[in-house]
Amino acid sequence: MRVALAIVVPLAAALLQSAVVPFISVGGARPNLPFLVAGSWSLAAGAGEAVWWAFIGGLATDLLSGGPLGAFAAASLPAVAVIGLGERPASRPLPVLIGASFLTAAAFVAGALYMLALSLAGTAVPDPTGLAVQVGGGAIFTGALAIATYPIARWASRHTEKQASFST
Repeated sequence: MRVALAIVVPLAAALLQSAVVPFISVGGARPNLPFLVAGSWSLAAGAGEAVWWAFIGGLATDLLSGGPLGAFAAASLPAVAVIGLGERPASRPLPVLIGASFLTAAAFVAGALYMLALSLAGTAVPDPTGLAVQVGGGAIFTGALAIATYPIARWASRHTEKQASFST
């Protein structure tokens, strides 16, 4: 089940990112669903498994968006890995608002790295105002959604922790 989660959830997030997220932007800011699920899993289960979630979701997002292949995955991996360091035992999870705050900061870093990757690949990036809205606003939107997804990830992690995973 845990391996199935690591494939199905990031792929579903990437599909929703391309099909639904363009219609739910707030002031030009859009959440980053593949990063949201990978980051929530990183906080709940640790970096070992979550980097796989970020990699799978990132590659699927790149394929669906038409962006440079690997740019989204490469931008997401460092931030997902950092917030999952110091894996916590299931008996002492982070409080939801602290977890959401970590995820917001990590989403900002991932967004900035993605814009850097786009510019290095020769893809046009927005002007400074648009960049602030996309990266900063997107990080805040993603962090707000983490208030709901992080507790779900904690629950799923606790209920599947004895099952095989990519990190074992």
